[in-house]
Amino acid sequence: MFKIVGDPQNKIQKVQKFVMSKLVKPVIKDNKEYYEVQWKGYRETTLEPRDVLLEDVPKIVNQFEKKQKLAFYDSKNKKTNKIKRRIYKDDEL
Repeated sequence: MFKIVGDPQNKIQKVQKFVMSKLVKPVIKDNKEYYEVQWKGYRETTLEPRDVLLEDVPKIVNQFEKKQKLAFYDSKNKKTNKIKRRIYKDDEL
């Protein structure tokens, strides 16, 4: 992951490279998939969109999901008909 410091249309002052230490856990926020990410050299974790991580580090995400036996699915509320995104973790998946 990279962070560009400066105005990208004019002159880029520097590019910061962030190295992921590990994926901590999956999170559903506002009905979207995220991962809590621990970064090397930082104590704080951040929430990163799953689709962005799948573009940047697909192997790490796929290995994590396979090892943790995770799946994402939609659940529909019968009373309100609202669809909610959920995380499924099963030992038999």
